[in-house]
Amino acid sequence: MEMKMKAGAISLLLLLNGCATTTKSTLLGAAIGGAAGGMVGQAESRNSQGTAIGLAIGAGVGGLIGYLAHKGKGSKEATPATPFSDGDLLPSLTKPKIRSIVVPDTIEGNKYIKSHRVFILEDAGSWSRD
Repeated sequence: MEMKMKAGAISLLLLLNGCATTTKSTLLGAAIGGAAGGMVGQAESRNSQGTAIGLAIGAGVGGLIGYLAHKGKGSKEATPATPFSDGDLLPSLTKPKIRSIVVPDTIEGNKYIKSHRVFILEDAGSWSRD
């Protein structure tokens, strides 16, 4: 019973873990599927061979589901909501020009000013009909 509680807690932690990349999604799915498959295999067969078979099948299916779930998320494109019809094209903005300089360490009187970076906006960008 203690083993089932540990496996359930680990499965829950893995389930609640977020995934940001395809690799993470696939690995997370494989881990959750493997844990669930291993528990089912142990419960049904009561031996290590059944546990290993359940773990392998669960990891394969879970990894595939994780990969497909992540792949489906990337295919949805967000469309900006505008009050204009498709015939009214909004102008775009050009990229702003930003320059950065590094101000070295300085001592002014009794003040020590650590080096830092300063960003200067040279051109804020403009509307374009490209």
